[in-house]
Formats: sequence, C-alpha cells, structure tokens
Amino acid sequence: MYDWLSQRFGYDSVFMDVAAIPVAVSFTDFIRRAIEGSKVLIALIGPQWLTEIDKPDDYVRMEIEVAIANDITVLPVLIGNTPMPDAAELPESISRIAFQNAVTVSVLHDFHTHMQSLLPKIESILGALAAQSVATSDPDMIERACYGIVEYLRSYCPEREDASGGVVQWQVVGTDHFGLFDPHSAPMVTFFLHRIRRLEELVELHFILSFWTADARSEHLLAGWVVSQLEQTPIVPDEFFVPDGMTTECDLKLRRSDEDARQVWRMITNGPLRLSLTYVATVSPKRPENE
Repeated sequence: MYDWLSQRFGYDSVFMDVAAIPVAVSFTDFIRRAIEGSKVLIALIGPQWLTEIDKPDDYVRMEIEVAIANDITVLPVLIGNTPMPDAAELPESISRIAFQNAVTVSVLHDFHTHMQSLLPKIESILGALAAQSVATSDPDMIERACYGIVEYLRSYCPEREDASGGVVQWQVVGTDHFGLFDPHSAPMVTFFLHRIRRLEELVELHFILSFWTADARSEHLLAGWVVSQLEQTPIVPDEFFVPDGMTTECDLKLRRSDEDARQVWRMITNGPLRLSLTYVATVSPKRPENE
C-alpha cells in the first residue's frame, strides 16, 4: 500500500511509521510531528487490531489520538474481511472513528482493484481540504497548460517524416476527433486530456499521447523520443504556457502515469487501439529557490 500511495502522491508526501523513523530520535515525538503535519491518516485495521489497541503503550492508538486532537482526517482501511469495530469496542479517545466510512482492501487477488478504488477517495479528501492557490484559482490555467505541453513537445521534437511523406503534426484533441484521423495522410501525435484532479494546492492533468503515422517504425521513434525527452526534461519552460508579456507563479511538471493506456483508450473511443502513452501534468505554485 505504501508503494501505491508513494507512486501516486510522491515518496516525500507519504509517511509510514515503521519505515521512516531516523536513528537516535524519540520515536513518539517524531511520529507526533509527522502526524501533526499531515492531511490524512490512514489507519489499517486487521483481524488482531482490537487485541492491541487497549494497551497503554500502543502506538496505533496514540497516532489516531494525535490525528483526532489536530482535526486531521482519519480514514479507516479494513484489511480483508475485518469488520469495522463498534464504538464500544474502542478506547473512548478514538471511538469516533467507528462512525466514519471505511474502505476495504483485500490482501489477495483483489488488492490492486481495491487500491485503484482507494486512491480516488484519498484524492477527493485532499481536494476538499485544499486551499485556493495560484494554480487552482486561474480559470485559464488548464487550457494554457494543455496547449503549452503540445507546443513544448512540438518545439523540441526533431523534424521527421513518416512513410506517407508527411511531416508529423502535434494537436490537442477532444473525443469527437478520434474518428477523423487518417494516419496515411496526416501523421500526427494527439494530446487528449481525460481527467483533472485537484490535490492540496495543485492541479493534476491526466492525459494520453497517441501516435498516428503510416508505419510502425515512425510510431516507435516518436514514442521513444517522447519518453526520452520527458525523462530528461520534465519541467515545461514558462515560455510555452505563459502569454507574452505575462509572468506566472506556477510550475508545469510532467511525469509518467501508472494508468493503463489501453483502458484510457477504451474510455475515449471504440476505434482500433493506437500506440499511446499516459502522463500526468502537475500545475503547482512555484517554490522559493532556497526551498
């Protein structure tokens, strides 16, 4: 679960009490500070959970108490077939979590499916807690970011022709465009925004890049170049998504998505699958250079 959360939200954004404690520090104090600086505490509740929670030195109870005292959302996650404890079964200091909606995560073959369902729930919690920022308050930012990414890739991509002799074009598209492309006459790379998520003070744009060329080799070369370019230079320069004469207080960063391009494709169109890559663009407030 830690790996799933870290891949989705970043390893520096997820704290796991049994793995992140430095040596030679107070275990209790370190955990308290970590929880006090958190937005959500995920409490994993397994079949033996109640046998330990009443003990005076139980760290799980202490962690939940700290979260409740600091008005931090506690999300109970039931492991396997573990039932949600009743309030009467819990210490009074944490009994309120018995009345919160819990989610279930299996330890068997359903684990990945359950994690795919859990992540959006956490995203919605973070979105509800988020404060306005320059990234979330600008109504034009999403449109500028989408076209900025395309301009960025177009500007840096080496000019090449496919088997049809056409120069590859780059284009932002909607769902109604997918039945119109003819790769034998118009080699193209399309950008399709399929999901928007607000997390904390930033916005995430989930998109799919699809390759429409007359031959497989051209598609492979383009896909390889995109992967290489975004690995080496994942931050889009301001000049590509900021109008002339304006400045921005936001960064536009790109990273690979863990979403299956085939599943995204099926949500968009019933047409034959094209070679595609899934990415996430993060629009976030610029940080001071010394941070």
